[in-house]
Amino acid sequence: MALSSNPKDLVNLRKQLAFYGAYHTNPVNVAIHIVGVPTIIFGTECLLAAIGPLQAPEWAKPLLDSLSDAAPDIVSKYARLNWPALFAVSYWLYYTLLDYVAAILLLPIWAGLYFAVQYVALDHPADLVKVGSIASAIGWISQFYGHGVHEGRAPALLDNLLGAVVLAPFFVWLEVIFHLGYRPQLQKQLNNDIGKLVLEFRKGSKKASKEVAKGKAA
Repeated sequence: MALSSNPKDLVNLRKQLAFYGAYHTNPVNVAIHIVGVPTIIFGTECLLAAIGPLQAPEWAKPLLDSLSDAAPDIVSKYARLNWPALFAVSYWLYYTLLDYVAAILLLPIWAGLYFAVQYVALDHPADLVKVGSIASAIGWISQFYGHGVHEGRAPALLDNLLGAVVLAPFFVWLEVIFHLGYRPQLQKQLNNDIGKLVLEFRKGSKKASKEVAKGKAA
């Protein structure tokens, strides 16, 4: 099952989440992802922070200095123009195109992950790569465990790496807020879309199995 290549579908919330959700129908696997995906994001940002800072263009420096002066001390201490910041901002901006309300609700957690990374990067720099590697390993192992043992289906990233990696954090966030009553009509629509995609997948799997069996018999 491949994600549509139509550029318009990149900002179609239902199509994007139905694609990802079709690989995540088991509640235990979803629960694992709710913990494992933020762990991967944290680990990835730690490893990105190890690359070092980015150089701001000259025209942007006065603006960045003004923002730093206006921000609370805790923010100005840890906020940096670096690869984790670019990663976090680009992901979050994409999420605003999918559902800006859900993205705004996500912002405190998303920013919290970034500042947790910055705390490690600035206060414990010698541990940055180790922490990032361990967090990433735990997160990824948990994902494959969830799919192999509970979902019984390969992760979405094997069909669409970029789509799965980018969508994962927003999908698990929506799973959380759906349970808190967020946009019940959208949740119902997504469940219907996911059900159709899963049915198509199962029909395709049965057809492929029959063809393999016929080939062996021949």
